[in-house]
Amino acid sequence: MESEMCRSCRVFYGCLGGLCSQCHKKEALKKEATEAVSTLAQVVSTVNLPQDVPPPQPVQDPTHCFACRKRMGPLSFACKCQHSFCSKHRLPEDHQCTFDHRSQGIRKLSESNPLVVAEKFNKL
Repeated sequence: MESEMCRSCRVFYGCLGGLCSQCHKKEALKKEATEAVSTLAQVVSTVNLPQDVPPPQPVQDPTHCFACRKRMGPLSFACKCQHSFCSKHRLPEDHQCTFDHRSQGIRKLSESNPLVVAEKFNKL
């Protein structure tokens, strides 16, 4: 009895449905990916999210850090996202800030530095 070569790559001997172990793994991954995409598409099509309703915000206690709920003394940092933070979470990167600092900086720079364009000279 002679073993058959892999029907996909024809390099190794096949055993699992005529495929070698490497090709079998690739086929299994492709099959799982297509099944996952189809189930996600079904879930997305059935979910109806309200467009105008913002998610509820947790109640803010000004004496506690919004990120870690640690009690703060007189030293608290107020962020532009309207929350108070401890010294560990005072930076926007540390507390997943929802305020868009980048667009505000760009807008502020464009307002304070207007575009200067020289008038064109007419040819003599």
